[in-house]
Amino acid sequence: MVEEASLPNHSVFMIVEHAQMSDSNGTPHRILLLSPFFFPELISTGKANTHLAQALAAHGAEVSVVCSHPLYPDWVPVRSDASLPGVTILRDGAWVRYPKRMSLRRAVLEGWFAGYAAYHAWRLRRRVDVVVGVFPPSLFALGTHFLLPRRIRRVAVVHDLQGVLAGQHESALRRGIARLIHAVESRVFHAQDRCIFFSADMAQVARESYGLDAEKVAVQYPFVTIERWSAAGATEPESRLQHVLPSGQAHVVYSGALGFKQNSEILVRWMQTAAQRFSGVQFHVFSGGPIFDTLRARAASLADMRVHFHPLVEERDLPELYARSTIQLVPQAEKTEAGALPSKLPNLLAAGVYTLAITSASSEVARLLREAKTGSIVERWEEPLFLARLEEALQQAQAVSAAERRRQTQALLSRFTVENMVQLIVGAEQSAAGEKS
Repeated sequence: MVEEASLPNHSVFMIVEHAQMSDSNGTPHRILLLSPFFFPELISTGKANTHLAQALAAHGAEVSVVCSHPLYPDWVPVRSDASLPGVTILRDGAWVRYPKRMSLRRAVLEGWFAGYAAYHAWRLRRRVDVVVGVFPPSLFALGTHFLLPRRIRRVAVVHDLQGVLAGQHESALRRGIARLIHAVESRVFHAQDRCIFFSADMAQVARESYGLDAEKVAVQYPFVTIERWSAAGATEPESRLQHVLPSGQAHVVYSGALGFKQNSEILVRWMQTAAQRFSGVQFHVFSGGPIFDTLRARAASLADMRVHFHPLVEERDLPELYARSTIQLVPQAEKTEAGALPSKLPNLLAAGVYTLAITSASSEVARLLREAKTGSIVERWEEPLFLARLEEALQQAQAVSAAERRRQTQALLSRFTVENMVQLIVGAEQSAAGEKS
C-alpha cells in the first residue's frame, strides 16, 4: 500500500499562494468528487483524482470524495483508511467480488458504485456547490443528476470515451454493449454544465458523436503528477529500483495498464522479439492484473524468455523509473487514439525520458511528441516497422541527454497543469468573463 507520506505534493505547494476558492458571497466552494478510484489507488485515474482533490483543497475548497477501497490492478478490493489533509474520503466496496471477465467486472463496478454515489449525493445535496464526476465509469451520473438540486454545478472530467473504445471490438455482443455505453455517456454529458476532456481529439469526437454544444466542452490535458526536475538537471535517482533496472544498461520499458487499448498481447510479443534481436538491451513490463498475469505466465513458458515482468511501482518511485528508462513505450491500439490520451504522457515529457509511441501519425500523442521533440512514433502496428523504429530510437535516446529533453519540454508543460483543471471546475473563466462585461 502507498503510504501517505510518499505521495508527491508538488501540485499543492505550487498553488497555495492563490486566493481562497469561494463563491461570489465569499463562502468556500463545497465540492463533491465522485469516482471509484482514489488515493492510495495505483491506477492512473486514482492518481489524477488524488492530485485534483489536493489542488482543490489547497485553493480553499471543502472537498469530499466518494470512492471505492483500492481495487487495482487485481480487481480485489483492499480495505484502506488512508487519509489526506483537507479531504473527506467516503469509501465502500470492500465487500464486492469482481468476476474474471472484464465486461462483467465493469458492469459490477458500474452497478454498485451508482448506488453508493446516489446515496451520498442525496445525503449531501444541501452541503454541496459543485459535483465533479470522473468518467469512466459513467452510470452513476444518471442517478446523481436527478437527485441533485439544479443550483449545483455539474462537471464531468472525462479520461476515456468508453463508447468510442468499446465500439472497436469485432463481436456483435461487444458492439451492442458499446451502443448502450454510448447512450449512457450521451445522456450524462448533456446533463453537465461543463465537460472537460483529456485531449482535443476526445473533445472533437464528443462534440460530433454526442452532439455537445461547443460552449459546454473544454480541453485539459492530464497533468504532471511527479516532482518536476530542474531544467538544468536532476539529482541522482533513488536506488529502490536499482535491482530491477541496474545502472549502466539500456532499458526499454512499458509501465501502466494492460488491456484492449494497449494491444497488450501484440505489444509483449514484439518486446520478446526485440529482446532477442537487441541482446544488449533489457525489456521490462511494469503492470498488474489478470491480463498481466496471463501474459507473464505465457512468457515464462517460453524456452528463451527475455521480457522481465514487475508489479506497478509506487508513485514515489515514478521519477526513478523514468530516470532509469532508456525508452518508455506508449502503445495505442488502432482506432482507439481519439478515445483516450495516456495520462502518463505529461510525466514522461516532464521527466525527459525518450518516448516511443505506437500510434497513428495523425494522433494527438504523435502531434505532442513531434512538438516536444523528445520521442518518435511507430505509425502502424507492423512488427518489422516497430523493430526498425526501436533501433532508431535506441540511438536517438542515447545521443541526447534526459536533461536536454527536459529543457525542450519546459514551454509545453504549461498545458499539463492541475491549476487549469481547478479553474474549469469552479467556472472561474465564466466569472472572469462576467466581470469584464
